[in-house]
This record gives sequence, structure tokens and C-alpha cells, in this order.
Amino acid sequence: MNSYINLSENYLNKSQDMEWYKDNLTLLTKNTSKPSANEAVTLVEYYLNGVLGISVIFLGLFGNLLTIAVLTRRTMKSSTNCFLTALALWDMMVLVSTLFLITLPQLSAKYSKTIFPYIVAYFYPLALVSQTTTVWITVSFTVERYIAVCHPLRAASMCTIARARIVIFMVSLVSFIYNLCRWFEYRIVTIEKVMDGNQKEITVSFEQTKLGSNKIYNEIYFLWMYLFIMFVIPLTTLAVLNTFLIRAVKRSQKQQRDMNVRQSRENNVTIMLISLVIVFMICQVPALIYNVAYSINYEIIKSTLPWQVLSSLRNFMVTFNSTINFILYCAFGQKFRQVFVHTFCKCFLNQDKSLTYHGTAFQAETNRKKYITMLKGKRPQHCAIELSSNITCNTVITKYSPTIHHKPSAETKHLLSNYQNGRYRQRLQDKNNCFSNMKEENKIF
Repeated sequence: MNSYINLSENYLNKSQDMEWYKDNLTLLTKNTSKPSANEAVTLVEYYLNGVLGISVIFLGLFGNLLTIAVLTRRTMKSSTNCFLTALALWDMMVLVSTLFLITLPQLSAKYSKTIFPYIVAYFYPLALVSQTTTVWITVSFTVERYIAVCHPLRAASMCTIARARIVIFMVSLVSFIYNLCRWFEYRIVTIEKVMDGNQKEITVSFEQTKLGSNKIYNEIYFLWMYLFIMFVIPLTTLAVLNTFLIRAVKRSQKQQRDMNVRQSRENNVTIMLISLVIVFMICQVPALIYNVAYSINYEIIKSTLPWQVLSSLRNFMVTFNSTINFILYCAFGQKFRQVFVHTFCKCFLNQDKSLTYHGTAFQAETNRKKYITMLKGKRPQHCAIELSSNITCNTVITKYSPTIHHKPSAETKHLLSNYQNGRYRQRLQDKNNCFSNMKEENKIF
């Protein structure tokens, strides 16, 4: 989930002569008096998007790699996790874009003179594709969660992995088409300077093309289309759908005693996604305020100190928003935490690899669910298993314990076999077998 990489015209103009940063930063280190307005902006940009930004970027890249490693595990396959995996990939792209477009120019004058012009001309449009994709992927999985929670009868046909992949592909394609004209806004130019002794120094810079400097293009595409497609429509959609989701979560919490395992996990997923959307919307606030003000009177915005500081803040929020998602998954995603610990923290877990099962109970209304206490080491875990006549005890144990390769005990086999062949077999009315039920169960985050 992301905010926006916004290299304003003022920032790009200053970037064309990056000695401006070097000279001002040197002046700041030597001058103990109160800094001027330009010096204050330079100081904020250097420490916020430079020093702090590069640390947050590498933490975010590492966190998103861990996120992808967890979400692509076999037990984590679901339509929601498809969206979150794609979001993590595009978040990494946004972080890399921020590194080359905003952070490195603040830290290296040599980079700004040699590589930065090519980055602006050819890589900046790809950064805009990334930000557009992350915004609409966030909207997409919010719509999917709304359907799953508020229209559960439609969820079985609409909230599938295949549909999620199609949506991700279409969002990425449309984002690329929408930002295609960005590749024609800047071009590379070479500048020759005659030095002492008739020596020539050739420097590389960039400048706006006729399209990039066209007033009608900037007013229609950059201001109004950008404002509505990147701010008004997605934020309004997220605000409305999030309101419905929060109300649904509150209703489910009032009925917590009557919730089964599946409903509890679905509720956990909804809470996690609500937290993602709330953080996303908070990170949009600086960019939203700045872009609205910029569309009203950009001359004042470009030359006023508070607005220049806000411009630096909105760029930092891009980095922060792309980094914080992994922490939110760990904080609110119960199954994400379990898979993460099992995948990366095995050496820190002192537990017995064998599983023992004991105790059974049947749901009074339908007699469909078999509850088994699973003792893993010293920590008991409870799970609900739905059985039917065409499932074996080996399949049940393997499905619920995919990482355990020990054979179940004879007592466990006998217990499950008795249930399969017992008097409750005729009462099972569910058309789906246990394999599809448990596959659906594993979709829960």
C-alpha cells in the first residue's frame, strides 16, 4: 500500500544542478546561525529523505521479501494472499524507485550529475506505474474482502485465486497504459562548458519536452486526471468499503461466543486488511493536501516554506507506507505469524515434532465437525476437522500437519476410522468432501 512518488517541478529544476544541494549542505554544517528558508528545506530533505530514508528503504525491502516468502507457502494460498503478494512486489518496486529518484540524489552529488538524468527520463515513469498499481491493488483486495464479508454467497464464485490473478494483471496493465505518456515528458540533453585552458566539460542533464511543458496537458492530465484517479476515486471507495467492514467486524465481535474457527479466522483477516487500509489512507493525507493546493495555486506552493516541507514529508510517507506492511501482517495476521515463525524461526522453537491427538466432541446441531486437541510439544492447539466417507485418516493428518512426516499412531487411526464408519456417516448432508472443505479452510489467512 502506497502513497505517491511526487517529484514536483520545483524539485526537478533544483535537481538539474545538484551542486545546489552540496553547497547548501556544506553551508549548513559550517554556519551555526539560524538557517534561511532554503537551508531549512535542504536540511529537512537531506535528513528525512536521505539519511532516514535509505535506512527505511532497506528495512522495507527486507520486510517485503519475508512477506513474499511467507505468502507463497503452500498453506497460504488464497485469493487475498495473491493480492498481498502482488502488493509486496510492487511495494519493492516503489522502494527501489524512491531510492534512485529521491534518496540517492540527496546523498551523492556525483550520482546526481551522472546517473540521475537518465533515471528521471527513463525510470521515473516506471515509478509512477508502480504507485498507480499499488493504489488500485489496495482498492481491489478491499473490494474482495467486502464481497467475502458482506456478500458471502457470492464469495465462492467471485473470490477465487484465478480471478485475483486476472484482476492483478489488468490493474498492472491499465496502470502502465495510464502512465505511458510519462515516458515522453523528459529527454536527455548534453551541456558543454568551456573551462580554463580551453578545456571542455560535458555534463548530462534533462529537460522537459514539448509535451511535458504543454499547459493543457499539465492541467488536464497531471492535475485533474491525476487528482481523481489517484486520490478522489480510490480514497472515497476505500472509505466507504472500510466503513462497511468495520461495522461487520463489530457485529461479529458481539457474537464472538457463537463464532466457529473459520469465522474467527475470517474476522482476523478482515481486521488485518482494515488496518492496512487505514494506514494507507493516513499516508495519503500529506500528498492529498499538497496536490489539491498545487492544483489551486502552484506558484505559491512552489515558493512557500511550509509547502516545500510538506512535499518532502509526502515523499517520505511513500517509503514508510511500503515498509510498514510487514509489521502490520505480523501484528494482525494470526496465520501469517504462525507460518512465519515455523518457516524462519525453527531453530528457536523447542518442540517435539511428533503429534498426538486426543479428545472428541460433536457439534450438537449438525454432528458434522470433529474437534481434536492437537498436542504439539508442550503447546496444545485445537482444530476443527470435517470428515466424510471418502477421506482417510492419513489424508486428514497430512492436510492439517503438512510439515509433519511421522505416521499417526494406531490409536489415532482407529479413532478417525470409527468416526468415518459410525452412525454419524448418514447424517452428513454436505455435498463437498472433506478435502475441498479443508482446502477452503486453508484459504483463511
